[in-house]
Amino acid sequence: MDLGIKGRRAIVTGGGSGIGFETARQFLEEGVRVLISGRDGAKLNKARDELANKTGGEIHAVQADMTKEADIKRMVDTAKEKLGGVDILINNAGTMYSGRFAVFDDDEMKKQLETKLFGFMRAIRLVYPMMKAQKWGRIVNTIGGAGKEPDPYMFGSGMTNSALLNLTKSLSTEFGEDNVLVNAICPGWVATDLWRRNAEGLKQELGVKSEDEARRLAARKNSLNRMGKPEELANATVFLCSERASYITGVSLNLDGGRLKGLW
Repeated sequence: MDLGIKGRRAIVTGGGSGIGFETARQFLEEGVRVLISGRDGAKLNKARDELANKTGGEIHAVQADMTKEADIKRMVDTAKEKLGGVDILINNAGTMYSGRFAVFDDDEMKKQLETKLFGFMRAIRLVYPMMKAQKWGRIVNTIGGAGKEPDPYMFGSGMTNSALLNLTKSLSTEFGEDNVLVNAICPGWVATDLWRRNAEGLKQELGVKSEDEARRLAARKNSLNRMGKPEELANATVFLCSERASYITGVSLNLDGGRLKGLW
């Protein structure tokens, strides 16, 4: 299927690994020109070189911390310089703040909000004028199921994700008349570095001794009885940016193997 986005220009934050890396790869295979960003410069440059070798596409990399306004501006300015503008923004950078209320830490929550809520908003603020002027744009926010179905263990991330769901829906209405589509994906448990960084806390929450056992128990919470793969999340993200999704906006798509049991 031709997705109709060859030659488009995309920013993918958190593009050094996991969902962001796979999203960038699929964009490149569709002929999209891509800029990836991330906090770890060495990791990011390695990802850029690997993507270039795998796909032969045009790929650029900018080290950027989404908690810093200056970094976000530099990222977008670089996209303007290297790509000539931005048609697609994938807000994928983030951190998962897990743990119950008893261990809630204000500073960690502030970091979560700065990275995701304010980071996403600041990036959107900078790219939207370009999308509006050309009457075409795609924005996809990587959020998470805890924003829809509260989980005591995901207390901090749940609050952040709920705000991002509101942001996505609100902007889809505001930007719609300019043909700028705003959607979200809501991952469940996905086999990424982010999951591994939180494995210790999940082991304690589930009362198990090994990461493998925690993975198995977490996977059993969804209908497919397994964790997701980064490329499965990327499949949906890239589709939402395509011409084949031209009548989809304001959607928050659950990509969790059937974990959430609600009706939306």
